[in-house]
Amino acid sequence: MSLKESIKQLQKREHITQDELLRRLGCSRSGLMDHATTDAQAAFQLAFGSDSSISETPTFVKGNLEKILMWVRKFPTRALQKKGHIPENVKDADLVRAVFKFMQIGSIAGFENYYGATLQSANPQTYAAWIRLGELQVKRLATDYTPDRKAIISNLKFLRTNVFLSNQSIRKIAREVLNNCGIEYVEVEPFLTAPTPVCAFYWRGSRPVIQFPTTKMEDSKFLEALFHAVGHLLLHPKHTSCLQLGAFSQQALLQPAQTPELLAARPEDILELEASHFAQDLLLSEAEECELICCGRFNERRCIEHFSGVFHVRPSILVERLQQQGKLHRRTLLNDFKIAV
Repeated sequence: MSLKESIKQLQKREHITQDELLRRLGCSRSGLMDHATTDAQAAFQLAFGSDSSISETPTFVKGNLEKILMWVRKFPTRALQKKGHIPENVKDADLVRAVFKFMQIGSIAGFENYYGATLQSANPQTYAAWIRLGELQVKRLATDYTPDRKAIISNLKFLRTNVFLSNQSIRKIAREVLNNCGIEYVEVEPFLTAPTPVCAFYWRGSRPVIQFPTTKMEDSKFLEALFHAVGHLLLHPKHTSCLQLGAFSQQALLQPAQTPELLAARPEDILELEASHFAQDLLLSEAEECELICCGRFNERRCIEHFSGVFHVRPSILVERLQQQGKLHRRTLLNDFKIAV
């Protein structure tokens, strides 16, 4: 079967777009579709071919086996083997092929293109594997998806204003709310080889996906991460992705000569700032924040309880915002308003 026929079958079977295919393989359109170069064919077989179709190690892998093997070993291979995603007792070129096939990438360039959001971290292979496990839970849509901004905003406001009145799990309510808007919500157990991520947003074909770790986190942190992810969906072009990390992971990325202002000059950081502002404004508006701060007694429990009732928001959101603004110490006794979800 020719490469073009294999691609057509793949697109029909998995509803994979040509753009996603090219990004996963790290190839240009002309190299893959028009000229069908040897490297392009090898990349396709590594990512999507059957075990029997990969009889030999591709030339570009042979020539850089030691370098590629060092890169591949940064994946959580043992954990993936225990889960049955990678065969056990494979090594060298066989390990490279197994990891590339699991990730559905045809080259390191393809990894960097498709899982670029993980490159901000110190453990991109681990976080990409975590995202890949989430992808496997989601079926691609055969049709295109257009977000209903009004409905999504309305549902987010419902989460902010009403979720604290319910005895149900916040995560369960969030899943229902997102699914009603055509957004897939998945949870995946994090790997132990990297700090636990907060949240990831990506596209599975034409379906938007928000992914959380199965480990518990504070309710205010969960909602802010959720709203941040939705901000990317509503504000930015399709197929924008993001990976939200904890403060410890993000701090490790800041070099001594870098500042948040300098980092924000990069396009990807501008997108993150826009999504962050979207989440902040929707969780607690500027007017509400000013009213809370102007009270001047926000270090008292009754003040938090009062404004929680007035604004109809979880008290943990108020405590977190005051801490972000430097009005409350991070170790305040008011932290008991925060609930692990």
